[in-house]
Amino acid sequence: MANYAIMRCKKLTGMGSVASALQHCYRERETPNANAERTPENYCSVSESTDQAMGRVRELLPEKRRKDAVLAVEYVMTASPEWWKEATPQQQAEFFARSEQWLEKKYGKDRVVAAVVHRDEATPHLSAFVVPLTQDGRLSAKEFIGGRSKMREDQSTYAESVKKLGLERGIEGSRATHQTVQHYYESINRGTRSQVSISPEALEPRVLRKGIFTKDVEDQAAIAKRLSQAVNDGFAGTVAMASQSAQNAKRARELQKTMDSQQKRLQSVTEPFKGLS
Repeated sequence: MANYAIMRCKKLTGMGSVASALQHCYRERETPNANAERTPENYCSVSESTDQAMGRVRELLPEKRRKDAVLAVEYVMTASPEWWKEATPQQQAEFFARSEQWLEKKYGKDRVVAAVVHRDEATPHLSAFVVPLTQDGRLSAKEFIGGRSKMREDQSTYAESVKKLGLERGIEGSRATHQTVQHYYESINRGTRSQVSISPEALEPRVLRKGIFTKDVEDQAAIAKRLSQAVNDGFAGTVAMASQSAQNAKRARELQKTMDSQQKRLQSVTEPFKGLS
């Protein structure tokens, strides 16, 4: 089974959203999806805290900028779960180093304001924050990650940077839905299910808000929405695994076509020499 290099990015506008994302990254706020016992295994290679990272952001931001400007871009960089099970500690360390180097090459080393390795979640990954500042001092996320062509190019060059570690790029043009890496692997870790059970109690309207003399309860639409979400969550692991299996199957079909084509070419070359000793 192929193992893939995975990269996702998110634009952050407003100092509040940048600070909030950094606090999550540095575990300075409650992080339900993280294992607190493993948090000490996390480590950072740039700023040591949200305050330090925000200081670097302020130093880089130009005084004149649009109100809706993207102030920072958050990256999550990881690989297929199977790869982490087989990779040596040295290979894992090299993965994180190469991922950070890719960001430095794309944006400039001083533009990377935070880089934290998270080992306290389901799948190890690098969380990094960069300020999209151009060489001539303009704040322009569009210049770095705007448009599908730039995003495809980034996926290709990033995969190439970690290729020697046994990782491949996902299939170009794939229609796989883009979701956060954390959500994807949380789904994987739920495992697969053949059915999801709904208890009779779940069909009963739930109290939404209770007052002294009155109370608000769910209507039929709210009940339907809650049950639909429960079913979706229940099958999330199955859907995620099916998505990865489908991608591997497509890759296998592409390789088979390539092999068939090469065999035909070889046959056309060797045909004139048949019967000769």
